[in-house]
Amino acid sequence: MVSAVNYSLFRFLFGVLMIPQVLHLIPHVHDLSKSTFVFHYPGLGFIEAYSHGLIDFLAGLAVCAAVLLALGIIPRIAAFLFMVSFGYLFLIDVSFYNNHYYLWCLLAFLFVCTEAGRSISVFDLFRRRFKKEIHIWNYAAFALLVTIVYFYGGTAKLNGDWLQGYPMRLLTHAKKYPSPDLLGYFLSYTGLFFDLLIGLLLWRFSRSVWVVLPMLVFHISNYFLFDIGEFPLVMIAAWLIYIPLSRFPLRNLLQDVKTLRKPVFGLLGLFFAFQLLFPARALLYGGNVAWHRQGYNFSWRMMLNNHKPSYFQFLVDMPERDDRYHVDFEKLLTYRQFYHAYHEPRMIWQLAQKLHSDAQKKYGNTPVHVYCKSLVALNQHPARSLIDERVDLAAVPFHHFSPNHFVNPFIP
Repeated sequence: MVSAVNYSLFRFLFGVLMIPQVLHLIPHVHDLSKSTFVFHYPGLGFIEAYSHGLIDFLAGLAVCAAVLLALGIIPRIAAFLFMVSFGYLFLIDVSFYNNHYYLWCLLAFLFVCTEAGRSISVFDLFRRRFKKEIHIWNYAAFALLVTIVYFYGGTAKLNGDWLQGYPMRLLTHAKKYPSPDLLGYFLSYTGLFFDLLIGLLLWRFSRSVWVVLPMLVFHISNYFLFDIGEFPLVMIAAWLIYIPLSRFPLRNLLQDVKTLRKPVFGLLGLFFAFQLLFPARALLYGGNVAWHRQGYNFSWRMMLNNHKPSYFQFLVDMPERDDRYHVDFEKLLTYRQFYHAYHEPRMIWQLAQKLHSDAQKKYGNTPVHVYCKSLVALNQHPARSLIDERVDLAAVPFHHFSPNHFVNPFIP
């Protein structure tokens, strides 16, 4: 057993930092009322923004749950309510996807599974009860998740564009920083080695100034350089989780894990097996994952690419009616949806299905063909055709676990 102080501080900081995250997401969810379409995740079509009232209710529930979690009041129930309400909101539309939002739900899940009820609450502070203890495996569970996130974030950077300094060099040029190419290379390689190493180093050297100082500088600079919300602050707070582990022998940690009740051990075992395997699914598809996007989400591929649309339009063809027309979706989607759709093959396929369905409803059961032309510039590369214009997208299925041949291969 070890002190619950660090666990309690992390719980408090996490709860507080989730409040602005909820408030940042809500306007985008409300904005869906201006769109003609909602991009559902596979199998999650039942998650809808049914009304503004429901959205506000879930937002209020998520904020209240975050406050309760921060204060340590019914923390496991609060964590569950936050996970469900916030998770529902960000899973309404694929365009809301953010690695950080996904991480918040996973961390909330761990608060449900760990001994949050034995941590120090606001009531304990009033009673001056600061010497509460929890098992070390509680710290190890959070540290393992954060380490997985860091490591996969680093391995995703082992690609040709990142090693050439992109898209960081594009960003430094856009912001007109001095020596933009040199700075772009510095940011790229600093990010690469930091992500690959920091999660592992913190397990044993979380008290070393040579580890802690670079960690603080990295996350604080990211917070001010990039618009990535509270992620750097949560990662700084996560440092507290590693501190008790740095002086706890591994054999004792493994012995402590044996104190877990079988249902909790099984649940956490399945959870971490999924976290280790699911991000690696991109290996099933081959090719450039940033281009075809299969296996991209829920895989900790963060700040890796810069996409720019050159042309994006659909052609609806009804040969029996001798009728064809173009559809420009830029004005029919929210800005956030369009920003994701033009370079996301599955979203493009979903739009084609909608156009096919709408045309058949309007013109009867007449054959309808839907084609798409999407020219996209990825990082420093010139714009290329993402979708094969010759393929009728209304007539082909979308494969979730094998390559989709209507996506043109990326040729550097």
